[in-house]
Amino acid sequence: MRFWMLFATLLAGCASDLREIPKSCMSLPAAERTSSLAAKGTVTIRDRSIVNGDKVLAGPFVAIDSFDVSASRGEVVFSAKRKDNFDIGLVALEGSAIKWVPEDPADEVAVQWAPRGNKISYVVRAPGGDLVRTVHIPTAMDLAVTFPWSRITSLTWDAAAERYTVVYSTPDASERSEVARYGGEDRAIVNAPASRLDVAIEPVGVDAIVLRPNDLRYDEKLPVVIWIDDELYAWSDARASLMRNARVAIIVSKSANVKLAEPWMDATQTFVVGSAIRPLPSAISFVADPSLPAGRYRESGRVVAVAPAQVQSFASCFIADQLKRTSPTNGSSR
Repeated sequence: MRFWMLFATLLAGCASDLREIPKSCMSLPAAERTSSLAAKGTVTIRDRSIVNGDKVLAGPFVAIDSFDVSASRGEVVFSAKRKDNFDIGLVALEGSAIKWVPEDPADEVAVQWAPRGNKISYVVRAPGGDLVRTVHIPTAMDLAVTFPWSRITSLTWDAAAERYTVVYSTPDASERSEVARYGGEDRAIVNAPASRLDVAIEPVGVDAIVLRPNDLRYDEKLPVVIWIDDELYAWSDARASLMRNARVAIIVSKSANVKLAEPWMDATQTFVVGSAIRPLPSAISFVADPSLPAGRYRESGRVVAVAPAQVQSFASCFIADQLKRTSPTNGSSR
């Protein structure tokens, strides 16, 4: 009996440590998918392989991003990860050796046939932003159109296969639509972004960028937020909200291994969002804890734990509130 009374007391104590997240901090937009793996006729994905009915055409692979079928050519084009990154391959509908398009060190995804002719297009997740590559299959001639600091979410061809419309976002602006000829000529914005930030974007090493206010003042020191995210170049509502509500620099990085080397970075005011590793012990870190219920968070020293889906939106609110306070107490916002 004493054991169960002690256990109940411990549970009550843990529950009392949980705090309620304000409703305004709970929403986070879901990431949009760029491609579909739905079946196209009798061709589909099964066991990480491209199959036509019961016939395996290619695979198995580590993963398959996308594929498309050309009935007129009798070929399937697909994006698959053989080892470290996604490459583009072609295989006959009736089965053949795979022909691999000359590969890029970066991922090549969202592949599709143009509506007519013998062209394919796909997106290259290149350093510095995405690009669209179009390849004329019979001659292997290719054309590339760059979208600096961008994350492309969709590409749609016109019926004549002469122009395409690209939907993409950047760290400083939400999604917009741009139309262009497949060689990159006559580019024009057809739907402007609904939201923009007045920020500068600069590279920081290989897998990181920094967002900071454009109007950096002389001898100014900015609090720094290290924001761990594989999507360096995509728009984030949570990051945008933080930059609108606080004067900060945000380092968006694929890893926690970053250096605060710029003179305008204030290493005494640092935050880390989304990493289980604490690269800076003095920073306030926001981590995902699947055991926590939605709408609650827990502080333990300088670590703030939140349910995984709410880490970014809550961190944005928490940091902005923290920086508004003139005399924060030991990293606590209460």
